[in-house]
Amino acid sequence: MAKVSVTQETAAPPERAWELASNLSRYGEWLTMHEGYTTDVPSDPKPGDTYKQKVKLMGMPAEIAWRVVTADAPSRLELAGDGPMNVKANNRTTIEPAGTGSRITFEREFNGPALTGPMAGMVEKQAGSAAKESLAKFVALLG
Repeated sequence: MAKVSVTQETAAPPERAWELASNLSRYGEWLTMHEGYTTDVPSDPKPGDTYKQKVKLMGMPAEIAWRVVTADAPSRLELAGDGPMNVKANNRTTIEPAGTGSRITFEREFNGPALTGPMAGMVEKQAGSAAKESLAKFVALLG
């Protein structure tokens, strides 16, 4: 399994961070792995909602079928995904108050038979870099 977690603070309040995190149509502005959608995305994600997204990891394109597991405004958005070769993905965005701003954490997990041994380490390294870059872009959009 490959697992990464990155955290950054911002002056933006949790409600503002939630607006961006839960607006799936804006993922192309900050999520570095995002390549597009192959279905419509929910405008206000709720548990059970589904959609499909094209992503690129380690230079390889893939499609992931996502399901919203948790959408607890303004604090937690969790998505569970099924990708090619039985890869399972979990993305969690946690937003916590930090003074007058927010502390945002992105957690990304990838699991499956194709992600064992050295491949897990390579995916973890790539996903970690992508998560850091994505979070920096996310925070920059909040101003």
